[in-house]
Amino acid sequence: MTAQPWTAALSRSALATLATIGLVACGPPEPTTDAERLARGRELVQQMSARLAGATELTATTAEERDVVRPSGQKDRVSLTGVYTVRRPDRFHTKMAGGKGLESWYDGKMLTVAVQQDKVFAQAPMPETIDRTLDALAERYDMPLPMGDVFYSSAEKALLSDTTTGGYAGTENVGETRCYHLVFRDVGVDWELWLPVQGEPLPKRLKMVSKQRKGEPLTDVTFTGWNLASKTSDAEFTPKVPTDYEGIAILQRAAAVKAANAKPSPEPAAPAK
Repeated sequence: MTAQPWTAALSRSALATLATIGLVACGPPEPTTDAERLARGRELVQQMSARLAGATELTATTAEERDVVRPSGQKDRVSLTGVYTVRRPDRFHTKMAGGKGLESWYDGKMLTVAVQQDKVFAQAPMPETIDRTLDALAERYDMPLPMGDVFYSSAEKALLSDTTTGGYAGTENVGETRCYHLVFRDVGVDWELWLPVQGEPLPKRLKMVSKQRKGEPLTDVTFTGWNLASKTSDAEFTPKVPTDYEGIAILQRAAAVKAANAKPSPEPAAPAK
């Protein structure tokens, strides 16, 4: 017996092994249909949501671009940096640099918001969880937090609905990080999400356009850091408002300006003759 059959068998085995390694390295095939793109996009959002939900205490740092729409309809672009601290299920603290310099504290009972530039603050009672408080800000006070969806106990449920379309759009870099780029559309909002191809499935960038608000304002958030094992104390969620700040009822008045901020509904079509 010669060695040739053994050599051939070994070659076939080596080729099969290399092919398997190649398939693993390349990952799942690129989606080619709308249904596949949506399914892949949902899968990636689910992975992100599960990772965030597993963190009891977390901190995110951001660099943000936001549109501020004036009553005239003119839009001003504001650059901000932010620090968001969350302790589930009923504590959060945010501190923004840039713009008017906003800081907020939620302690499971009350939300306090201070505006550094205007030297004012406001307080309002809130529900007993972060999820319900985010809902109340959007529905009761018309103060939605465009990026607040990622801090819900289930970001997936907050971001995706039965009417969501779009999904996986390819890969591209955010800074030096190669990311999956997801593009979604839904009632009242277009949004995009970038998630790292390698490592933790934590957002690198989130971009939203609020289509039902006047001027269709844009929020574009780049996440510059995540800490899913941060250690917090109750003091971090206790308001620290300077004594010279004036108390105002801005939260109560926010609902009154909802109609002014809303995008006008299109005129109904004239009946056919």
